[in-house]
Amino acid sequence: MSRRDPYEACSRCETFHLSSEMTSVPVRDANGQIVQLRLCPSCMRPYTTYIQAAWIQQVNLERSVTVAAIMTAALVVLMVLFGAILGSPYGGALMLAGILTGACVLASLAVGSCIRSH
Repeated sequence: MSRRDPYEACSRCETFHLSSEMTSVPVRDANGQIVQLRLCPSCMRPYTTYIQAAWIQQVNLERSVTVAAIMTAALVVLMVLFGAILGSPYGGALMLAGILTGACVLASLAVGSCIRSH
């Protein structure tokens, strides 16, 4: 321990830091008296840390593939809705074409992402 720059305990996190790194912060205690707290740099500027779930790290999704799959699913839903609204044989053909197109695109996305990952 240096006499020129001794260590002090932070008032918040209670870890030891050099006295020159500490900052005095005036606060009021429960009785209304002003008290000087000595805070370390990390307690003076706290930041939020987000901890990600372990299973999310194992899922390896690419953003472009995910967006393409969502857009394809939306296209299939729209084609089925328009086909149901038409209700004629043309509507049935439109629904079938939408479902088959969506299935082919999703299958090609799945095969492409499997090939790229290995």
